[in-house]
Amino acid sequence: MRLLPPAEFLPGEPVTNAEMESRFGLHEKWLSMMTGNRTRHFCSAEPAAGQASSTRELATQAGRRALAAAGAEPADIEFVILTTASPDHLMPATVNLVVDDLGIDGVTTMQITSGCAGAIQGLFAAHALLASGLRRGLVIGADSCLKVFPSADRIKSMRPAELINFALFGDGAGAVVVDDDHTGPGYLVEHIFTRCIGAGRQPAQLIRYYGSEGCPTVDGPHGPTPAEPWGQEDYKAIEQHVPELAATILDELSRATGTRLTDVEHVLVPQLNGAVTERIRQRLGVAPERAVSCVAETGNNGNALPFIQLSRTANRIGDGIGVGGRIFVANVESSKWLVGGLALRHVPEAA
Repeated sequence: MRLLPPAEFLPGEPVTNAEMESRFGLHEKWLSMMTGNRTRHFCSAEPAAGQASSTRELATQAGRRALAAAGAEPADIEFVILTTASPDHLMPATVNLVVDDLGIDGVTTMQITSGCAGAIQGLFAAHALLASGLRRGLVIGADSCLKVFPSADRIKSMRPAELINFALFGDGAGAVVVDDDHTGPGYLVEHIFTRCIGAGRQPAQLIRYYGSEGCPTVDGPHGPTPAEPWGQEDYKAIEQHVPELAATILDELSRATGTRLTDVEHVLVPQLNGAVTERIRQRLGVAPERAVSCVAETGNNGNALPFIQLSRTANRIGDGIGVGGRIFVANVESSKWLVGGLALRHVPEAA
């Protein structure tokens, strides 16, 4: 499988920590210390001209950019895969609305509901579809979290453990056209895998269907209160296990390609938040100039993040950094402990 130039889409202007404090009541210094994130992007709360306000619109924008980057027309696409943790509806599947918006029809569509592992899962499924005889497809990762943000009044009553669920995230999308032609320029897949290794482990992340404002309530001493939080995270488990799992992923990619990690030009480490991602990079021994990280600027975009990392990697290569080199992608989802790895080799344009 060959990946053509990837694309990304981030809605609106970057939202700083100071703006998060004035907008949601999340303290600027607390955000900087706990997450290491400096900015993030959010969809418009209401539909507006030129502003994305849904996962559908994020995915459509990223898909259009990926088609343009690949020099592909809608008629060239034989399948579309969307990975997301935040579909706009249970039905119709958001992928089918995106396909319609892109002017694509009569093709195979799939929607994978997943968290951080979704991008690799989508590419793994694309690899299988190409092996089945299809020739070219579009894979998109998109998430919109603003729809489940609590009100400023609700935030005031939330514990730090609850607040962190909202402090990490941002909205965004990324996409890439894939095909079965290995002869042209692009990014050749040398190894790809995805596995659930959560047997016997407690989930480290749980996100319920309803947003924080829509969850069931129970009567308490101060009136109705939420019966349970919208989301829960075990950060101690995440901080302990994600670096360990990232190391095993990169080790497998090294063995599969016969390339030492120190010789890989671009290493895309798991993107949790700016602070944890930097600790993971240091623990893995990846030199700063070889690591591709974006979460401190984009927020945690879930399914979009690996595609955005790949887009930033393509920009580095376009600037002459690591041309013709290898790319390792390590992807960990802590919800029920999924791992994914991707090894790519950049093939430059012929001289």
